[in-house]
Amino acid sequence: MDKKILEKIAQTIEPVLAAKNFDLVDIESKTSEEGEVLTIYIDKDGGVTLKDCEDVSVVVSAILDSCDYIEPKDYILEVSSPGIYRELKKEKDFKRYLGYRIKVKLYEPIEISGLGKQKVFIGKLSDFSNDILKVVLDNGVIVSVERKSIAKVNLEPDISSLLYGEKYGRDQK
Repeated sequence: MDKKILEKIAQTIEPVLAAKNFDLVDIESKTSEEGEVLTIYIDKDGGVTLKDCEDVSVVVSAILDSCDYIEPKDYILEVSSPGIYRELKKEKDFKRYLGYRIKVKLYEPIEISGLGKQKVFIGKLSDFSNDILKVVLDNGVIVSVERKSIAKVNLEPDISSLLYGEKYGRDQK
C-alpha cells in the first residue's frame, strides 16, 4: 500500500483507538506470500494484551471494511504491540517512558564525558522537554541531546531487571 493510503487509514482509526484508550504507534504494510499484510501497532498505559489486539482487530477490520479507499480482499490485517524494544517517536512516547532504559542512535557522534565520541549510547530517560532528551548513563553521566540530532530511540530493557521485577528497566517507585 502506498504511503497516502496508510496515512488515510491512520487518520481514520486513530480517533477510534484514542476513544478506547489506545495509542496508534505505527502502521506498516508489507508484501508476503499470502498477499499484502497491514500491521497496526498499538500501545496503552500498562501495556497491550493479546485480548487488546483481538478487540482492536475486530474494530479496525469493521472500520476498514466500510472505507471506500481500500478493498477488504487487498490485505491481511494484523494488530500487534510494538514490542519491548519499541521505537519512541512522538513527544507522548518520550513522556510516557520517562525513567525507562533506552538506546539512542545519533546521526553524528558526540563527545560524552569519560567515553569519548559516541554515536550510540544506552541509559535511563530522565527528562524530555523543549525537544531536548536527557539520558542518565550507567556511569552517572547525564547526556543532553536535541531531538533533531537523534536518528532513532528504542526502549532497551535490561533483561535481568525484567526477571527481577522491574518493568523495562524502569526504576521502582
